[in-house]
Amino acid sequence: MTNPRAALAWIAIISLGLREDAPLWVGFSIVAGTVTRSVIIHCVYAVAFSTSVMVRLYSKARRWIQATLGALFAFAGIKLLTSRS
Repeated sequence: MTNPRAALAWIAIISLGLREDAPLWVGFSIVAGTVTRSVIIHCVYAVAFSTSVMVRLYSKARRWIQATLGALFAFAGIKLLTSRS
């Protein structure tokens, strides 16, 4: 869990889907669903980003993509730190 995107995604999923009075099957279905989704998405990423066109495009846009995501997560962190609830 050293990836902040993964931590934020899990926090969002669990806070939306799992309440303290939820039955046991809800927790199992959240975990099974996210595992299935993760495997499918990572397989699609592997196929999509292994093409020579995507490797070239991503290498050109990498700095902008990372800067944008960094700014968005910094904004989310500031909002979390300054929230009152």
